[in-house]
Amino acid sequence: MMFSKVFTTSLTALAMTLAAGCAANSTDLAAHSAQKANNYLKPGASVNYTHNLKPQLSAGESTIFKLTLKEYYGEGQLAVNLAAEGGISLFASSTQASFDMTQGPNHEMDVSFTANSNGRHYINVVAEATNDRGQSSPRIFSIPVQVGPVIPQKPNENMITLDSGENIISMEAQEVIK
Repeated sequence: MMFSKVFTTSLTALAMTLAAGCAANSTDLAAHSAQKANNYLKPGASVNYTHNLKPQLSAGESTIFKLTLKEYYGEGQLAVNLAAEGGISLFASSTQASFDMTQGPNHEMDVSFTANSNGRHYINVVAEATNDRGQSSPRIFSIPVQVGPVIPQKPNENMITLDSGENIISMEAQEVIK
């Protein structure tokens, strides 16, 4: 019993050491930026965003909001493409932008759209950072757009709450042993 515990602990330590070694040897664009930022852990381009979109819009309303992208490179180009489906229509002037990343880490973009129908819709953003050596890395995210009132989802009728406060759904299953 003691041997298996020591062996398992040793394997875990070895796996963690190998994983750290692989991460330290990574030369891709995102890893390089993560080292510069020291707090960025997501895979892909080191690009974060903020915006000042109102929390709720009305159907038929047109609006403009500011999308701010922050990157951690200091060199190369940042290409941004926006797309929306169904309930909102982006104005053509708001679908693409390109920024010189030597001009500072913050890049602002005015986004204009019309809310066509009630519901929860999304503006999809693809930000692709390309360094001076031609290596590129994308960051993809979605900005939620609430049009009209929020309609609460009905809870699943099979959901139960455990004593710990965790919600679970219990389902029947059949096991077939051959």
